[in-house]
Amino acid sequence: MRKFHFSLGFFKRNGPKIVLFILVGAFLTSSLFLALNLQTGIIPDEPAHFIFSKHFASTWGIPPDTPKTYSWGIYIEQNPFLYHWINGRIINAVNLFEPAASDWQLLVTLRLLNVLFSLGTVLFCFMLSRELIKDPWWQLVPIFLLTNTLMFVFLSGGVNYDNLANLFSSAGLLFFVRVFTRNNFIKNSLAWIIMIGLGTLVKFTILPLGLAMSLVWLLFLNKFRRNIFPIELWNHGEIVLTCLTLVILAGNFAIYGINLIRYQTLTPPCREILSEEQCETSIFERRAREIARPSKISIEESIAQGYPSPIKYAAVDWVYNMLMRSFGMIGHKSYFPIQIISLYQILFYGMLLLGLINLFYRRRVSLVNLSLLWIIIFYASVLLIKNYSSELLHNFTHIGFQGRYIFPVITIIYVLYAKVIKSTPIWVPRMFILVVTIIVFFYGGPITLLKGYNSFLTDWFR
Repeated sequence: MRKFHFSLGFFKRNGPKIVLFILVGAFLTSSLFLALNLQTGIIPDEPAHFIFSKHFASTWGIPPDTPKTYSWGIYIEQNPFLYHWINGRIINAVNLFEPAASDWQLLVTLRLLNVLFSLGTVLFCFMLSRELIKDPWWQLVPIFLLTNTLMFVFLSGGVNYDNLANLFSSAGLLFFVRVFTRNNFIKNSLAWIIMIGLGTLVKFTILPLGLAMSLVWLLFLNKFRRNIFPIELWNHGEIVLTCLTLVILAGNFAIYGINLIRYQTLTPPCREILSEEQCETSIFERRAREIARPSKISIEESIAQGYPSPIKYAAVDWVYNMLMRSFGMIGHKSYFPIQIISLYQILFYGMLLLGLINLFYRRRVSLVNLSLLWIIIFYASVLLIKNYSSELLHNFTHIGFQGRYIFPVITIIYVLYAKVIKSTPIWVPRMFILVVTIIVFFYGGPITLLKGYNSFLTDWFR
């Protein structure tokens, strides 16, 4: 009996740590299995990212565009390529010790690096959860949701710049939240700017996230300026962070600032950078000739042709497809667990309803929660508008519609999801909602998929 009480007490003290270890272990097991066994040409855009990584391994600087690179529809000049530059250095390191390394060995090495990137995202998600949720058991809910999001795990096992972009985004969001919750305004402000600045050097789609965060930060600075200023003399750490921030901002200006000055756009079209002949070899050009309309139809014309209105598209079609492409896997091959997507929809709309109930019941929202909600809405709205614009050009065939594009803000989505359940008034069966959430996510997660891969995914693996 005494031994039983000791075991019970040990689990009570260390239970959350044990469960966290299990969740992280399950994530690593799934992503490592994919990294070591998945065939080439399965992970979205992996062949292109691998070619670019090898191209960057040829120089320590920025290599020129070649037919082998711009044929993928991506050009190097005036574009962010931090991810490929890092991969190039890893390839250099492998070749230093193993000059005869095969492409498969190099690919697996880069895949393992991507697993580490996504592991970092998971850990930053946990730290963010600890900042905003005080109960050690509820802190684990966002980690469970993230590590059971099928597309996140699937992507983690492959070579794709989204993994590094997600890492920097999650880190930036953590330090951004600490601006609100910690006393060291300068260090945390510089840290989030550095992380988001690195993210925009990986992928330009992080720019809307940076803009949304900057607007909130400026409002916070204005509202609490009397508490923030005057700023005391900086220490050595803050001076280093400031110098690093200036370097990263200069790198962003060299890309986006020059693009705005020279081309009046953040991302200039191909023909502004390369020749007509070079651009025509792009896979996007070929796809446009085969699928796209000559020009976008108007919203009125699309509705007249039976396509959804912007409101219906946003509330129904966009949500459904975003869920299907987040909790399914889409790359050069696809797997969609269509039979349970409706359950994810119920959970999504249920959380919106519960959030409104909580707001009505408590009649107040903390500044940090309101800021995170604004960031999600702003970022998702930019993504929604971009997707709808693409649909008008491609006859609503969902070209370029990817669930992984919401991943830069997925950590705060899951943290707020957990907070909504936890803070729901007592008369709502919160434990029932939590149990249903766990069942749905586990059933649709990677463990279930990999457990039965022999029956329906055998041609995906080596």
